[in-house]
Amino acid sequence: MALCELFDLEELRLLENTLEDLKNERFLAQILSGSEKVRLLISRDETPLAMAREDGGWKAVSFLWKEPSDELIELLPELDISVFTCDTDTYREAVFDHFARKIMNEVEPALDDLPEDRTKKVSDLIWKEWNFKPGDLCYDCCCGSGVGSMALSKVGLRSFAFDVDASLLSRGLHSGRLQTWSTVQLDATKASQYLERAPFALMLMAGDINVGNFWIWKIIFEQVLLIADQVMVTVGTKEEAEMLRSWAEAKDRSPRVFENERDPFYDRWVCSIL
Repeated sequence: MALCELFDLEELRLLENTLEDLKNERFLAQILSGSEKVRLLISRDETPLAMAREDGGWKAVSFLWKEPSDELIELLPELDISVFTCDTDTYREAVFDHFARKIMNEVEPALDDLPEDRTKKVSDLIWKEWNFKPGDLCYDCCCGSGVGSMALSKVGLRSFAFDVDASLLSRGLHSGRLQTWSTVQLDATKASQYLERAPFALMLMAGDINVGNFWIWKIIFEQVLLIADQVMVTVGTKEEAEMLRSWAEAKDRSPRVFENERDPFYDRWVCSIL
């Protein structure tokens, strides 16, 4: 559902521009000005989710990961407020959809170089390695243009994808491999700050992990361990896979490294972690 529909509006401008903006309290000040007409969106348990105000067009501020300010609360009795209700998950998906469509409209998609058979190979790897139930949530970490999400969908898992590269996300969204309501632009080094723990997480073709960049991949890998019970990471070489093994063991997780004969290049080596 579109964000504007939750407020029963035809058009709406969200003051926050990115997922990370949703934690920034400076946007609360921008909703203090405008007309007396206000629309307040609350959850089923009456938790404030967002507020919209007419100001030469409707603008809205989100209360995901931040609370209404004292100044805003003090102002409410003076305003003409209409209250709308939805469940929190619906609102969150509408916000993700809003940001994803912004990427689709504003960012040139990266070139598409996905081999035709890669999705099938990844789907088979997931099917053989994990014991899951249809509809279980799996994060597609550093998702690129969404081959992991497409493979997850084919085996019946519910994918939520994130990556920092907007051009790759734009390609995945335009191609249909990624869905607007379950895709966000997010720096993977901050994943645990925004994502709750899920049963599964997948990270395909991590690397090239080398002496010059291993520290950033270690941070990303440790973040992925924080957001999922079972994790599977693919890399190009055995040396990279063994490095992942050592990082997992240092966090008291149980890793297994094996060669994936389905794919001699993209997902050659696998580190599967419990």
